[in-house]
Amino acid sequence: MPALATPTRRPASAGAAGGTLTQATPAKTAPIVAAVDGSSSNRGAVEFAVKLATELKAPLVFVYVRRGPFGLLGTPFFQRRLTAAMSHARRILARALRSAERGGVAAEGEILEGAPRKRILELAADREARLIVVGSRRHRFSRSVSCGLMRTAQRPVVVARSSRPVLASAP
Repeated sequence: MPALATPTRRPASAGAAGGTLTQATPAKTAPIVAAVDGSSSNRGAVEFAVKLATELKAPLVFVYVRRGPFGLLGTPFFQRRLTAAMSHARRILARALRSAERGGVAAEGEILEGAPRKRILELAADREARLIVVGSRRHRFSRSVSCGLMRTAQRPVVVARSSRPVLASAP
């Protein structure tokens, strides 16, 4: 798989010396954002993201997006659910980070709260991600996160099932 090219030279700011070309400082490699949720299809997406990051020599950013716990029942119930949700998210990210470590890929994890599609897109934009990798859970009656990402993302999206990608979209 070919890597994306980045410019190695850029125009210098126009000043008294004129607009000459100078060698640019090496740019930080754009990461691959991989959404994780702990589902069986997502394990294949993690494996694929690690393989892709190895081939592209890019770092990985794993993101787990959780919806906020239902707070109507009061503080003790809210706190228990929040604690359980955060513990679950940390376990999922730890598993993904171990996969990246075994593959020799630099990786980090983020836990975010909110609507998954929106938060994944925000993180990808903030990190200037090269692409987004997600799994597919084949929702029948609701819109899936993967379909929403493919429709609205401003960067390539790879939807992976098991360990091979089945869909890829580019803006």
